Amino acid sequence: MTIDIRKTAIAALAALSLVPAAAAPAHALGKKDKAFIAGAATAVVAGAVINNMRNNGTWPFAAGQPRYAAPAQPQYYVQPRTTYSAAPQRVTYQPRYVAPSVHSTPAAQAFRELSPQMRREVQISLARYGYYSGSIDGAWGPGTSTALEAYARDSGRTGQLGTVSGAYGIMDGLSG
Repeated sequence: MTIDIRKTAIAALAALSLVPAAAAPAHALGKKDKAFIAGAATAVVAGAVINNMRNNGTWPFAAGQPRYAAPAQPQYYVQPRTTYSAAPQRVTYQPRYVAPSVHSTPAAQAFRELSPQMRREVQISLARYGYYSGSIDGAWGPGTSTALEAYARDSGRTGQLGTVSGAYGIMDGLSG
């Protein structure tokens, strides 16, 4: 019994010895210093509590006891039954029509092969004629594609957009 009181008294004195350090002026200690002191005090107090629990026999992890007990296994397993009222129906898949991307057209290929300055000139000309209302960025997209198709349709040269060389011809007229 005297050993328990002695250990507890030593732990209490160790914890109390940290009190003056914690009461030091705030400007003398930084964040890391305060955190260290708090951690050390916590470790001392936790150690005293653990030692006290071990000595009193209330420590849950006594020697020889497992720390983990596996959950009990179910006694039996019932396989779920599935009933079918009719034979499964065969489903056929019909892919829906997907329009080609504006980036895969011959006009897009021709536009990408132009210099950045010429691309902006094409967009400026299309905007000047009222076909294009997007930003003048020199990038091919749905706005530029729609504007070029409308310009070609109104000028009677829609067939030229089917080839790269034809698209070059239309864009050459716009950038010049």
